[in-house]
Amino acid sequence: MRKKAELVLALCALLTLAGCGPAAPQKAADGLDWDENWVTVGNILGVDTPGGLEPRENSDALSAKGMYYATWSIGEAEPYVNADGEDAEIYDAQIYLLLAGYDAAEKAEDAAAEWLEMASEQYQVEHTFEAEHNGQTYSAVTYTCASETNPYARGASAFGAYGNYAISVEIQCREESDTDPRGLMDSFLQNCHYAA
Repeated sequence: MRKKAELVLALCALLTLAGCGPAAPQKAADGLDWDENWVTVGNILGVDTPGGLEPRENSDALSAKGMYYATWSIGEAEPYVNADGEDAEIYDAQIYLLLAGYDAAEKAEDAAAEWLEMASEQYQVEHTFEAEHNGQTYSAVTYTCASETNPYARGASAFGAYGNYAISVEIQCREESDTDPRGLMDSFLQNCHYAA
């Protein structure tokens, strides 16, 4: 009987611990209370999803390596076969957010600068500029997609660092989409809030 009671207590303890994870922040650095309706990415960034966007993925599969990934889309999914012959879905426009943690703020800044350089090499950059939203500064670009394997025609990307995290926000739009990548990026970044 005692062993059964100990087993029940052990199972209860495991069930209690299974629900434990890092709590969402209480406040955002911009002074707002953290909203439970925001899409929280890595307990570092909260996105108050702008109207017209649909949250798709929010993955912490690489959280042990300090990386988090989330996506949003506009429009209905259409089937697409990528360059590797794999089935995928594409939308009128899609937002990709990557958050990568490092052991020092300087490393996060270096990573954001490296991502900006990679974007400049990968796309035909039309405009480079600085953007500031909710007290957070980003280096940003607008571009057209030169690759024949990319189903998207144009986009905008922003890169920055918050503490020891590097941030990448990439917006890509199909040729037939009437979405303005720069306008969408500004709207999205205005709705990004960082943990205080």
